[in-house]
Amino acid sequence: MNIKSFTPLIAVFGTSFLITISLLKSFQIYMGISICLLAMLKLMDVEAFGTSYKKYDLISSKFDGWIYIYPFCELLIGISFLNSYPPSLIIFIALILGISGMISVFKAVYLDKLKLNCACIGGYAKTPLGIISFIENLLMAIMSVIILIN
Repeated sequence: MNIKSFTPLIAVFGTSFLITISLLKSFQIYMGISICLLAMLKLMDVEAFGTSYKKYDLISSKFDGWIYIYPFCELLIGISFLNSYPPSLIIFIALILGISGMISVFKAVYLDKLKLNCACIGGYAKTPLGIISFIENLLMAIMSVIILIN
């Protein structure tokens, strides 16, 4: 595994972590910043993101337009995580997307044994789809549950 292929992920999550520490905020803020930065990377070239994403995402494989909607949903979710009291509807959507993402990644990597690049950091990245992608979706789902029950 080439460490250079993980550079975009390290940059996003490292930057988010440093911003969070400097603001002395919570894990919810860290997730919000990270998700916003990931959305930004997708929005830089939605077509390239979509080409990669369609190869494994269960929703976009059924609905072509989803590749244009998802980055904006992700940005809205990230911004919502930055609020003290995020809208419950947005957090419920985050939960559904997190679960859907986990299922899509699990199916592609562990059941179908596909060797794909992760679309989570845009369409041109060489980061392999796998456990990191699964954990990203898992954390979004967990954060959503925590917010919904509080």
